[in-house]
Amino acid sequence: MSLPEEQPEPDPTSPRMPEVSRILKGDLNEIDWRVAEAGLPVLVFLVLNVIGPAQLAIGLSFAASVWVFLRNRDSGVIRALAIMGFLVVTGSAIVGLATENTKAFAAQNIVSDFLVAVVGVGSIAIGRPLVGAVARESIPALRSRLDVGHRTFIYLTLGFVALNIVTGVIRIFLLDALSTNEYVLASRAVGFPLSAAFFVASYFAVKRAAAAAPRSGEPAST
Repeated sequence: MSLPEEQPEPDPTSPRMPEVSRILKGDLNEIDWRVAEAGLPVLVFLVLNVIGPAQLAIGLSFAASVWVFLRNRDSGVIRALAIMGFLVVTGSAIVGLATENTKAFAAQNIVSDFLVAVVGVGSIAIGRPLVGAVARESIPALRSRLDVGHRTFIYLTLGFVALNIVTGVIRIFLLDALSTNEYVLASRAVGFPLSAAFFVASYFAVKRAAAAAPRSGEPAST
């Protein structure tokens, strides 16, 4: 497998990392509000699954997913991941509508968990660990400081793979034990804090690695 090539951009000498401390102090300019938009399909599904038939809940939730996807203007690796996620949502919507089974549609995040884990392992195998590719694309200044195969990115990608496997397994048990709406809420309650903790840990790990990397010459690769 191969990941899309990074988009060429200028590399400033000093990386600027998004400041978590500023977010905690109320600087909302550090937040990418598209994260909130991504919750719209979930909200639509939860509401309509209570008041309407399964087909309506699935159909309009999928329509909301299309809207969110079309608003995504990223490119490269991030765009490829968005396309992969959208294909999973599309497949889940088709199965859910065909079987009139809301759980089949809600199980999309389980499929995504294991698919991302596979992509993560594959990215390490080809020497472009997923976390490194995404980080360098999100923060172009990192490209002059950290090689995509830097060991920090390898360790973080392995952690990301483990995280997705763990959440995927937990969600399988939740899907079997709970109603559809209960599952949707519980699966987010499990996934969000784990993902947030991983993001914060990755933030500090990458920031520390970038600070320790040479400020001139070739990027550090080990």
